[in-house]
Amino acid sequence: MNSIDPRLQLISKAQADIEWDIIVIGGGATGLATAWDAASRGYKVALIEQEDFAAATSSRSTKLVHGGVRYLQKGELGLVKEALHERSLLIQNAAEFCRPQRFILPTHLPLAHYYYRIGMALYDILAGKANLQPAELLNKAQLQEALPNYRKPNPSGGIAYSDGQFDDASLCVGFAQAINSSGGLAINYVSAKQLVRKNGKLVGLIAEDRETSQSWEMRSKSIVNATGIFSDLFRKANHSEIKWSIRTSRGSHIVVPKNILGSDNALIIPKTSDGRVLFAIPWKQHTLIGTTDIPTESPVLHPVPSDQEIQFLVHEASKTFDFDPNDISCSWSGLRPLVSRAGKGNTAALSRKHIIDIAPDGLVSILGGKWTTCRKMAEDTIDAIIKTHSLPDRACRTKVLKLCENGASPPLFTLNESPSLEISSELIEQCYTKLYARTSDDILARRTRMAMLNTKTAQAQSTIIERRLNQIKTP
Repeated sequence: MNSIDPRLQLISKAQADIEWDIIVIGGGATGLATAWDAASRGYKVALIEQEDFAAATSSRSTKLVHGGVRYLQKGELGLVKEALHERSLLIQNAAEFCRPQRFILPTHLPLAHYYYRIGMALYDILAGKANLQPAELLNKAQLQEALPNYRKPNPSGGIAYSDGQFDDASLCVGFAQAINSSGGLAINYVSAKQLVRKNGKLVGLIAEDRETSQSWEMRSKSIVNATGIFSDLFRKANHSEIKWSIRTSRGSHIVVPKNILGSDNALIIPKTSDGRVLFAIPWKQHTLIGTTDIPTESPVLHPVPSDQEIQFLVHEASKTFDFDPNDISCSWSGLRPLVSRAGKGNTAALSRKHIIDIAPDGLVSILGGKWTTCRKMAEDTIDAIIKTHSLPDRACRTKVLKLCENGASPPLFTLNESPSLEISSELIEQCYTKLYARTSDDILARRTRMAMLNTKTAQAQSTIIERRLNQIKTP
């Protein structure tokens, strides 16, 4: 059956002759969390995203809500403590999208056995009351039970600890639903063509509907640049002063059907040959293996893993457990928005801390950070706007608000479920009418996650879904 386009009401609201308190540009994790924070405080907020929600970095993470074991190794205890606290809040307030996940860290030398045990004990201490489950020391037999398919010879034992796992793109859609349900506006496929200034200060922007090419002006007391990996390009295009810069790094992943680890536990190798952490994680009846750290020259919307990265992941994983590289069903990359003052250096050494940069014209740019800390980034951003843009002082509420009690729908599939080989017409219509999907890629990559699990299956479904969407859109 044909459906009324759910986008019409959102476009009408975007074009209304009102002055917004805050306009957020960018519909990834940071932008959506910022708009959700603003909406929950009662501000008039609008968020626009030129592509689909989470189309870039925010749908291409390693699917972890975590404190960051490698930042613990670097001594960034403040960053780890903050992330562990935010991990707990995200699992608590978005339980439909997130869950605790047990990780196993095998050890092979007696000293390493206790070195990592001390490190994970510190991890627990930094988490405090927000700790999910205490870390524990495993002997050889317990390691074998926890990871039956672990193949490296002569382990001394291991460490078991807990972090979180989540569905990143689905959580972004949940944020958008909560924003719209709370009286704000979150709309995809609308771009910011130009910022509007009056007497040297920002007063709004020119927006364009990417589907119709229609343009209009949106007035606002403040504007947030939350465009992630594109933040510097946006600031340069709008002649903003840049003190901190974004440097991008590509993290690639491969996906293998079924759980090849032999248990529900995830595997972590704390140091690969390139110095990064390697994860192998059960995810939607598949195993997700990653990641790499490759500095990139400029941001792109759809980065692609290099052959060298895939070979590296296969090589490192093959040393640890048995799998056939021919079974790889999917590979994909995401770009990290790393913030730095320097123009050179190893991106693997850069922090995931965030910076709020306010330009002389009032443009507020939120830079850096990571998925786990998006709520805190949002809180800091709105607090900064209150101080610098004379908005009424209202306290942050997102520490206690549960998304699915405030308008968000649970994801179509849990973290234990993968989509069927054929997407039904009913599911396509649900994605279109309730989950803001506009294209087959929106449905395959970010609503059902099929394109992140099996490339061939997704490609086979693409034309069928596009045809069904056209039928739904036809009045």
